[in-house]
Amino acid sequence: MRDTTWLERLGLALRTAMACLIVSLTTLYGPKQLKHFTTFPAFSYLTTILIWLSDAEPTYGEVLKCCADVFYATFQTIAIVLVSVLVVGPASLGNGLVAPVAVALASFIVAFPVSTSLLTKRIAFGQIVVVYVTFVVFNGEVAHVFMLPVHVAGSTALGAIASLIAVLLPFPRLAHSQMSKGCKLYAENALERLNMFVEIMMARDNTTAQVLLARAASLSAAAKNTLKNIKIHHERMAWERPDTRFLKRKQKLDPGEKLHATEFLMRGLELALGSCSSFPQNMSSDELTRLLEGPRTHIAPRSESTLKSQDSLGWHLEAGSLSTAALPVCFFRYCVELFRGDFLSLRQDSISVNRSNTEEETHPENEGLSIARKVWDILCVWMARERFVFAFKCSISLGLAVLFGIMYNKKNGYWSGLTVAISLVSGRQATLTVANSRLQGTAMGSVYGLICCSVFQRLEEFRFLPLLPWIILAVFMRHSKVYGQPGGVTAAIAALLILGRRNYGAPTEFAIARIVEASIGLLCFVFGEILVTPARAATLARTELSHCLDALLDCIQSLVLCSEQKNQKTSVVADLRKRQAKLKSHVEALERFTAEALTEPKIPFLCPLNTVSYYKLLGSFSKISDLCLYVCDGLKNLSGVQPTLGFPWDTIAHELRAFQEKLHPTVKCLKEIALTKSQARLQKELQKRKICHDVEAGTTSNEKYSNMELGPSQDDAERFSVSFVMLLKEATDKISDNTAEEVLKSETALCLSSLGFCISRLMQETICIITEITHTT
Repeated sequence: MRDTTWLERLGLALRTAMACLIVSLTTLYGPKQLKHFTTFPAFSYLTTILIWLSDAEPTYGEVLKCCADVFYATFQTIAIVLVSVLVVGPASLGNGLVAPVAVALASFIVAFPVSTSLLTKRIAFGQIVVVYVTFVVFNGEVAHVFMLPVHVAGSTALGAIASLIAVLLPFPRLAHSQMSKGCKLYAENALERLNMFVEIMMARDNTTAQVLLARAASLSAAAKNTLKNIKIHHERMAWERPDTRFLKRKQKLDPGEKLHATEFLMRGLELALGSCSSFPQNMSSDELTRLLEGPRTHIAPRSESTLKSQDSLGWHLEAGSLSTAALPVCFFRYCVELFRGDFLSLRQDSISVNRSNTEEETHPENEGLSIARKVWDILCVWMARERFVFAFKCSISLGLAVLFGIMYNKKNGYWSGLTVAISLVSGRQATLTVANSRLQGTAMGSVYGLICCSVFQRLEEFRFLPLLPWIILAVFMRHSKVYGQPGGVTAAIAALLILGRRNYGAPTEFAIARIVEASIGLLCFVFGEILVTPARAATLARTELSHCLDALLDCIQSLVLCSEQKNQKTSVVADLRKRQAKLKSHVEALERFTAEALTEPKIPFLCPLNTVSYYKLLGSFSKISDLCLYVCDGLKNLSGVQPTLGFPWDTIAHELRAFQEKLHPTVKCLKEIALTKSQARLQKELQKRKICHDVEAGTTSNEKYSNMELGPSQDDAERFSVSFVMLLKEATDKISDNTAEEVLKSETALCLSSLGFCISRLMQETICIITEITHTT
């Protein structure tokens, strides 16, 4: 897999170098008529690098979309410049104070629409900077005023056309083929994990099993990245195949949806094995191989399978074999059955039972139209506010960058504004880290260009040749953790501006002036980001943690309501699914803020974010999110046989209600503690509430409180598991005495046992979250 990734990145690096080489040959040795319309070769390089390095793996569809974005950005810029020239006049635009104001206003107009992409905005920002700074450089005395935006457009078009040629030669790099490779890579990953699951079940001791589980976790992380790439490539297919863009029926044929469902079940298998208390399990190798034949066939349909579709696993749950230790194995089998699709009988029964429920729910939906309309109006106002804030940030940052850049060096005043133009994003980002990476990339690219200029001093015609290995290196820098996308982009641009152009003066003076201008632009960029989004990522992560706790409470409350409903109405299960989706969205936001906080510098007198503990919390929240979906699926499968099952849900509802009552004040307390920023205030709060340790604190407080528990404990979860197993034994006996079919009895017993595992494990993960926040683990 690593060799495949390395070869893919090398291929992208060679295509990027080819696009830059096309620009170099055209601007240096092309015909005079063509060079007359491309008088800004620096912006041609900038366009090429933005197309190839702003995205991780561009394909033909993505580059084609980028060309459309470039055309739209150019149209915007030409319209804005022509209007400003007609209203203000070129002489006024040549003023060093009027031009920055014009840049700020034009940037606000470009940034405000939400329909345009980020690349469109960045290209338009760069074109606006180039045009208005050119007016200042020539003091408004431009020979052909209306030809200036045409020259900028020609330089931009050259970069876009070079990128399009590079993605087509020597053979097109299509999103469809990349998605097929991704699906194949995921299938290999999933099959390797299935083989590892067999090894885990047959492990000779717990230590060996834990080592194998760690390897499976690394494979799971790789599969997650592969699924992200598959989703991206599927979206790009709309530009390669117009029928998928305009025909919605064909868009539904998304292999990524099937793979995401497969990955969900694979995580369930991994969760079940991670919950087993002892190894090896009482299964033979042949039995395990036959058990996992269904998932193998599902993942790789073309592989040879010895298991026929009508074959049953021949497994029956006996009351005497039930125990808390057997619940993970039952859940493992349940996930295997979901792979095979063997719960159709329960689902068909649930459809007939829930038809009346769905008919009853039509009226509340009609009544809720007015509420949905109010929510939509609020969202529109909020989106307009977000758009205004982003436009204001772009306007302030670019205006100040152009102003101070011109004040320092009028001739090279472009680079401060262009540095800001390629740095702006609509959402949050690690501002200081991005600025640091861009400054380092600019310095390294400039130094490399100067060294090559001194080496090729007598061979100026071949000075562009050292660009090729540097661009390849910049592509690999773009994928590194140290420099990332900002450092790779600026490193490539800095060398291109020195080695790929002529007639810009002494290379040393230009490099120094550009580094200073880039520093000015980055300072304005940091100022704009801090002015608009002053909240630190650590603060946002703490706030998001409190939101996750609230969403967790909502999920448990909905679970209690589901257990209290004897008929398991569809509306109650749908409510649990909605609250699970809300929890998942907050968990994703918490993951983003935690990753950003990891790159933030430490500030004195402010409590740093304990990212290690937060990543542990993320793991628990993610497992709870998956478990809620399994609970929804189990309740849905049981809804068809619930009236005749006679399972004592009242006892389960009572225990869940008691767990929720203990959890509610605990979450309220933890939310207040998680939002505490100051270390001294945090210690006072911990002593006040008699808590020995917090996720933000690195030390323990008074030892006399070390044995105190806050809220539900691990004993509550174990007590629930034991109680559920006892009730499950009674229900299994009743099912065995019933005259129903053997398959239905087996499915019902298996579904009940897996449901008990999911609820008990959900309680355990909730307690783990509380323990991680309040106690030293």
